[in-house]
Amino acid sequence: MGRSKINLEFIAKDSKRLATFKNRKETVFKKARELAMLCAVRLCVIIQSHDKPGYQVFPSEEEARELIHIFKNMPKKGKLAPTTTPEPEKMSREEALKAQEQIAKLQMENRELELEILMYQYITGALSMREIRSEEARGTLWVAQKRLRAVQARIDVLYPEANTVQNSPAPAIAAQPVKEIVEDTVDTELHL
Repeated sequence: MGRSKINLEFIAKDSKRLATFKNRKETVFKKARELAMLCAVRLCVIIQSHDKPGYQVFPSEEEARELIHIFKNMPKKGKLAPTTTPEPEKMSREEALKAQEQIAKLQMENRELELEILMYQYITGALSMREIRSEEARGTLWVAQKRLRAVQARIDVLYPEANTVQNSPAPAIAAQPVKEIVEDTVDTELHL
């Protein structure tokens, strides 16, 4: 069974506080040793005890001094990673372009999902062709063609020996201009 949650507050009882300090200090040093060994990183831990004068240092005082010296001489930018999202004015041109590309990609994916939902609503009968604008109809047709091409590609991978091009409607639909398909579908829907 798991350990119970411990309230993080000052321990008033001296003996319990000292025991907790000793155990936690050993755990911190153990974790530092593991992190240094497993990840091949340089690190140091410095603890000042309130009951003993001086400091307790991991791994050694010399190594801790060296790391602190290196840290102090680092440029300010390298010391701390930004904790907040940079403002657009402060972003580099490259970062801004990358962010814009990512936004455009996400907008395209979102639009494609919206069109896919419309397509499924039409297929299931939840929407009629009269309720779909021509722009949306062209978009849903594009999504349907994309899905048909994906299915055809998957069939070609799974059954390369089958001559699926002659038996499949996907190439014929993909070859037909989008405008004709939409107009045919709209005419058919209106005459029914």
